[in-house]
Amino acid sequence: MKFRGAEAIVETIEWNGKTVISKIRNKRGYRHPTLEKRLVVERLRSESRIMERLLSQGVPVPAIFSVNTSDNSIFMELIEGQTLERALRGKNFKKYLIQTGQLLSQIHSLNVIHGDPTTSNFLVNDKIYAIDFGLSSMSDDDEDRASDLRVFLESLDSHHSEINGREIFLDAYSEEEASKSVLQSLKVLELRGRYNLMRG
Repeated sequence: MKFRGAEAIVETIEWNGKTVISKIRNKRGYRHPTLEKRLVVERLRSESRIMERLLSQGVPVPAIFSVNTSDNSIFMELIEGQTLERALRGKNFKKYLIQTGQLLSQIHSLNVIHGDPTTSNFLVNDKIYAIDFGLSSMSDDDEDRASDLRVFLESLDSHHSEINGREIFLDAYSEEEASKSVLQSLKVLELRGRYNLMRG
């Protein structure tokens, strides 16, 4: 398996006798090489630190095996399973939406913003795993959390409009007491978006 995305090249490789995921961050040719190297290394370290923080709190994300700043790579655990995008096409979609809402709420409770929580960036195994923290950051701001929710809901609406999963997901997310202010921020974000659309 090999996938070349905007942020990185991701592939399955053999490493130290086991199959792992290799993620090598792409270089931006338009930046000065020194600046580019510094930014890539900062991004690499930030991604690995955030994933290790989540792991230490029992959040289901891939384990980190190696971080190498010389070649901009991370080796991490291979999680077997199907993407949430595919799983939501089956009969257990409600269960998966509930688990994903609870998982994203747990991630946010640790002041982690995923950055790109689409239905392609969760894997379904014995539980739901969050993957691809390449755009993640640390923040305790409700609007940042609400932006994560908005990305997920737009992905849900784009690929799974037939299941009407919005309320199922948000109900699960709202089980945490701290989520109320995030959901208020989501309403503001969505109203702002509709207003901008009407203005053209």
